[in-house]
Amino acid sequence: MAFSSDVISIEKNGAVATVWLDRAEKFNALSTEVWSAIPLALNEVVADGEMRAIIFAGKGKHFCVGIDLMQGGLDGSHLTPAASEAVANLQQLGFTSAFQSAITALEKCPLPVIAVVHGHCLGAGIDLITACDIRIAAADGNFGVRETRIGLVADVGTLQRLPKIVGAGHVAELAYTGRDINAARAEKIGLVNDVYETAELAYAAGMDMANLIAANPPMAVRGTKFILQQSENLTTEQSLLLNGLFTMVTSLKSNDLRESMLAFAEKRPPRYTGT
Repeated sequence: MAFSSDVISIEKNGAVATVWLDRAEKFNALSTEVWSAIPLALNEVVADGEMRAIIFAGKGKHFCVGIDLMQGGLDGSHLTPAASEAVANLQQLGFTSAFQSAITALEKCPLPVIAVVHGHCLGAGIDLITACDIRIAAADGNFGVRETRIGLVADVGTLQRLPKIVGAGHVAELAYTGRDINAARAEKIGLVNDVYETAELAYAAGMDMANLIAANPPMAVRGTKFILQQSENLTTEQSLLLNGLFTMVTSLKSNDLRESMLAFAEKRPPRYTGT
């Protein structure tokens, strides 16, 4: 059954798909419906077979203002009444785990994912972008790990992924103070790759980058993301072995590699099939 959602939309342009947070009237706050739909949308794009890269962005004034505290947030309305506090705690743990898995779907997506941020990117918004491969921002971007300020420990991925993107001191500052930083500071500390004057220019830059990725042999791009993902928990020696074996049985034997060599010899653009 084709993907359908009132809060997440998919737009396809050539070999690039944009997955939009589409709850502009709520500034793309993550209700249960929103975050539950993210993995389904990503699966839809990957299953297409023609898509080579993904842009992840938000419609309206802001990218994402965080979790919707009234819908699937802190009010407990999303939980079934429990027979005991222990059962209630297990229910909450299951709910949190499901939320974590929805964010992790961005990280585990086999296609490269580029986050394009404008306006507020707060709380769970940081969880979202740190699970993406690349981050681009508009100049009005505003970033904050807000959980600490409201009495929470961020528990959906920021504390695990942000330290892999920026230095320890910056992580500690953002997480301990809960204060916001602007796009210029985000670029300075490496949270985002580049900053553009407007949301439209940021999205155009994201599309340009996605098209550059999409123009490369699909199997090589997917393999590169796979090795980068797997290497996080391996020693250099283990990663090198995996890299060599993976390349030997995939890209070195691929039709894409043969097409690349043939296109070069014939002085024409390559026509990759991802096989």
